[in-house]
Amino acid sequence: MTFSRSRVILAIQVIATSLVLCSTTQAATKQTYVIHTYGGDALLPAVRQQLNNSRDGGTATTYQDKIVLQTTAANYQAVQQLLKQIDRQPQALTVAVRVGNSANTQSNINQGQVIISNRGIQGAAIINQGNSQQQNSSLYQVQTLSGSAASISTNTLYSLTQNYQATTYPYHYPSYHRPSAQIIIQQQVLLPTTRGIAVTPRLLPNGQVEVQLVQAEEKLVRSNSRYNQNSAIQSQRLNSTIIVPRRQWVTIGQVTQNSQNKSSSYSGNRSNVTNTSAPIQLLVQ
Repeated sequence: MTFSRSRVILAIQVIATSLVLCSTTQAATKQTYVIHTYGGDALLPAVRQQLNNSRDGGTATTYQDKIVLQTTAANYQAVQQLLKQIDRQPQALTVAVRVGNSANTQSNINQGQVIISNRGIQGAAIINQGNSQQQNSSLYQVQTLSGSAASISTNTLYSLTQNYQATTYPYHYPSYHRPSAQIIIQQQVLLPTTRGIAVTPRLLPNGQVEVQLVQAEEKLVRSNSRYNQNSAIQSQRLNSTIIVPRRQWVTIGQVTQNSQNKSSSYSGNRSNVTNTSAPIQLLVQ
């Protein structure tokens, strides 16, 4: 009777040990889990720290906006709870950039006249002054999600014709009475211009917005001189990262140019002074 009771106790101990081993093996089994997220790569440090602090550990990688886990079921549940707290749907933001252009031109014209007659020398002078103001601006606006890049631009391709004049003479004519002949060669020149912005806004916990901004403004400038008919591209660029409040225009830069032209002739003198100011403003809504 005692022998039978010992065999029963031994059998119970074997079954209990097997159940514990099976339970431990099942708990340590790792599987692959795929979790759809908004943050993607930005969430990896927090997820990996969660796995490293667990008993069974695991690995985490990203594919596009998904997190791929190789871990246990318990760790998978813990990661899901973590993501519910930190992974939020990004908010839509509208970024507007305004590039103003205000030009103030002051003109002075001095005209003089001298008359010599038998009665003496007579003189007369006329001084004309004038001011003119011109204002225009460019507005760029684009909508994107917080943390995502966006851009908007316009491109213009100018086709210009440059003339080259060459004078040739027939070989058999003497040098002192060769008739002149002109050859005009036309060459097409293509000048591209770009105007636009590229932004990456990120909404901060305090309600302000961090904006990475690249802005470009190019235009074709033609020479007004009769001796110089060349054209060139005038370029203005801005590359900055700034934190701004929402729903307020903020001036983040300004370009100021001063130019002065003077000319003189027998009839008088002429001078033009032009002051150009181009403030750059930013608005996030």
